[in-house]
Amino acid sequence: MARKSKKSASSSSRHLLQDISIDPSLRFRVEEAYKSIRANIMFSIMKKGCKTIVVSSASPNEGKTTTTINLAITLSQADQKVLLIDGDLRKPKVHQYFQFQNAPGLTDYLGSTVSSSRRDRVDLFDVIHPTQFENLSVICSGSIPPNPAELLGSELMAGFLAEIGKDFDYIVIDTAPINVVSDALPLIRESDGVILVVRSNQTTHPDIQKAISSLEFIDAKILGFIVNFAGDGQSGKYGYGKYGYRYGKKYGYGYGYGYGYGYGYGYGYGKNDGADYSPAKSRCARPTRETNNFDGVFTSKGVY
Repeated sequence: MARKSKKSASSSSRHLLQDISIDPSLRFRVEEAYKSIRANIMFSIMKKGCKTIVVSSASPNEGKTTTTINLAITLSQADQKVLLIDGDLRKPKVHQYFQFQNAPGLTDYLGSTVSSSRRDRVDLFDVIHPTQFENLSVICSGSIPPNPAELLGSELMAGFLAEIGKDFDYIVIDTAPINVVSDALPLIRESDGVILVVRSNQTTHPDIQKAISSLEFIDAKILGFIVNFAGDGQSGKYGYGKYGYRYGKKYGYGYGYGYGYGYGYGYGYGKNDGADYSPAKSRCARPTRETNNFDGVFTSKGVY
């Protein structure tokens, strides 16, 4: 379905794990962490046809986009046809990892479907990008719209997902933090489940509780949590550098790309060469009394 994609020459591009040199044993542990998460998700959504998964976070700077990409890659490696959509229409980043041009993308295609001019029409083949990973395609966010929440919650978006889902086994959507803006909520409500990414030693209990309250209000199915920057018991350090979202005190949704890059199997690697690489582990915890509406809690230790 996808045509050969145009590469972006943007200097702010990020890199996938396969493009760097890394200890094979560490690579193996990271991959196994995400395979464990993949297995839990597959058993959590038992249905025929396409499964739509939304990945979000309570707050910025929690490794959400990197985790979403890792999840999509890992699902595609299980011989599943996967479509990764960048649904963060305010500050998209998925295109930087794959070095695609961000536009035309999702917003451009949706807008063109209601245009009366044929010249303004955007071909679906122009927005679906094949990747170096077999079975994985990407749709970038496209031009920044003035009304992201309304666009994501529109009948156009619902119809698009229903139609495109006929060609894929999984649709994985990266979205904006739900405690900052409500853009993701319409998608989450119509999806088969949502995963919340939290960051160890940074995300607070009130942040998580606020996010859960928002999700419970729309009767969302919470598949679980993926915890980033969790220690391995051997080191007190929790990071591979900094990157991602930053709060803007005045506007509440300012973004900055920080210091580093995100790698395809779950790394944010700071420009300083002294970044700590702690082992990656994964487990699925049984739901507690406080989280009895969840299917599980996924902990990806040492992975950002």
